[in-house]
Amino acid sequence: MGDQDTSIKTTKSVRDRLKALASERHTTMNDLLAELVERELTEEEKEQRAQQALEEIQQTTGVTVSDDARARARTFLQGLGQEHNAA
Repeated sequence: MGDQDTSIKTTKSVRDRLKALASERHTTMNDLLAELVERELTEEEKEQRAQQALEEIQQTTGVTVSDDARARARTFLQGLGQEHNAA
C-alpha cells in the first residue's frame, strides 16, 4: 500500500513560496517537500555519520580522535555555520 496523503498547516506566505519554488523546478509541492526533508539530517543521523567517520579515520590512519579534538572541531564548525547564517 502506498503513502496516504495528509495535510500540513502553514501560513499563506510559506505555501505561496513553496508553490513558486515547485513551479520553478517543474515539480509538485509534495515532491519539493520530500526533496527538502530528505536532504536534512536529524541530530541522531548526524551523530551516526560522525561516529562512522571517526571509525574510518581510526581504521585508515590508526589515529583515535580525542573527545577534546571532537569538541574543538564541533565548535569551529558551529562558528562557520553562524558566520554563514549572518552573511
